[in-house]
Amino acid sequence: MFLISWILSFFKFVIREISSMIIKFAFLIFLIILAFSYFDKNKKTPIAKKSYLKIDLSKEYNETLVQSPFNFNSKNINFYQLLNNIAISKNDSNVEGLIIFLDDNSLSRTQISELGEVLNEFKTSHKPIYSYSAMLDNNSLLLSSYSNEVIMPPAASTAVNITGYNKDIPYFKNLTEKLGIDVTVVHVGDFKTYGENYTRDQMSEENRADLKRVLDKSYSFFVDDLAKNLSLDQNTLNSLVLSGDLMGESSSTLKNNKLISSLKYWEDFKKEREIENITEIENYTPSIKESVSNQKIAIIYADGEISYTASKNPTSSVITPDKFISALDKASKDDSIKGIVIRVNSPGGSALASDVICNSIKNVEKPVYVSIGSVAASGGYYISTAAKKIFADKNSITGSIGVVSLIPNFKELTDKVGVNVNDISLGKFSDLYSLTAPMTPERREKIYSSNLKVYNEFLNKVAYGRNLPLKDVENIAQGKIWLGEEAINNGLIDSIGGINKTIKTLATDLSINDNYSVVEIPYEEDLKSMFESTLLPIQTLFSLKSLTDSKNIKALIENEDMFFKPILYLSF
Repeated sequence: MFLISWILSFFKFVIREISSMIIKFAFLIFLIILAFSYFDKNKKTPIAKKSYLKIDLSKEYNETLVQSPFNFNSKNINFYQLLNNIAISKNDSNVEGLIIFLDDNSLSRTQISELGEVLNEFKTSHKPIYSYSAMLDNNSLLLSSYSNEVIMPPAASTAVNITGYNKDIPYFKNLTEKLGIDVTVVHVGDFKTYGENYTRDQMSEENRADLKRVLDKSYSFFVDDLAKNLSLDQNTLNSLVLSGDLMGESSSTLKNNKLISSLKYWEDFKKEREIENITEIENYTPSIKESVSNQKIAIIYADGEISYTASKNPTSSVITPDKFISALDKASKDDSIKGIVIRVNSPGGSALASDVICNSIKNVEKPVYVSIGSVAASGGYYISTAAKKIFADKNSITGSIGVVSLIPNFKELTDKVGVNVNDISLGKFSDLYSLTAPMTPERREKIYSSNLKVYNEFLNKVAYGRNLPLKDVENIAQGKIWLGEEAINNGLIDSIGGINKTIKTLATDLSINDNYSVVEIPYEEDLKSMFESTLLPIQTLFSLKSLTDSKNIKALIENEDMFFKPILYLSF
């Protein structure tokens, strides 16, 4: 027995030592790769002569700039860097032109508008812009219209789907009833329709009217811009698009209607135009030296849902007060930064987090301007009101000034599956947010009263920030959503324009428009948070397993995070 025990101990020792050596060796290799990547980053070779820059829109050009210990050699660029690279290449003699691949275009209508402005400016250099695609929808066709030439393969299998609009919104009331789930939605504002698809089996008239107005206007912008870019009659183009003749069609239909330039395969077109050197725009290093000024304008990103605490989901895009205020403080304390542009792209979220972020912006001594991306609605607009000026594209969605609470009830479902929930409570309304207690009129009124206080706070923030009479704010509130062009008329924003116009206006107002640089303040992701997000699935499994321990159950019940106030600034 002793011998067997000794042999087992010996094998355990050997395995442990070998495993330790493998881990140490892997870590050493990892450090070496990081070092090589870091030094390789600094060895940038300027773009070769007679090169074309390739923009592949199947890649995602996200708004936010995130800096982690592992991405310093990443070839990904964000949306602002895409715009900036194109602007720089305009005056780069080594750049012959741009090639845009439109298949699986990931840009929003607002981003297309901003990119279109930069492409129009690029064309003043008399360098060509070529767009190529085998599949075109409304967004891709609109973006292609900013090019000098649009090329598609001469194949019947190419996909063309150009039409008005279609928006499918699922309603779950019948499903939740069958499952035994009852959802109470308490909202302030007749047009605050977030959550109605859990309590209704069809769209409310308020939601339908609000959405139809916005979609109609957005479609009219599409037709106007497309007709202008292609020098076509608006009425004729509108009739063609709505006729259905451009749905389920191929490239030849677009060519016959003068919506694209030519039918050629890419390799044939490239050979015909003698295009040899192609560089991905992510890898672009200008051949001209960029001037760097000691007077700077900083960009800070507020992209995603607003939450009071950070999400442990590594794929989520979340704005938290801690993360945002950290970036804001960095820009505020840097003496070389003279002004700040906040790029907001958020549908809203936590009312408390929105208020904390709004207050932090208000306390900044330097001028702060907001550039609204695709959406700054509800909580996203709330944080924008603290800025000195607000800019938005005509397609941007904003407003949605209202408050909503969602309280699900699983009592019927738990009864169906044989789970008997027992409660122990002390004090009136202690079970206000219980997931099994019935929603009585008194409890509902209590939640509404809480929501109403938050709603009134929202109205006052908008009235103060935008210098509007409270009565006027009440008229444009009620949860209504507005496009940028409407928002400028009702006072919610100051000017139509994208991030470039916002920066240029701020520079002019600061009297530094002839000598300034733009810096992006990245969100820093530390190793701890990265490993925590990576280990989340494992942690979840162990958490579930630990519920068999009565001590852990007690700790879970006493955890304050389990008790929340579900008041949200969320859009439609």
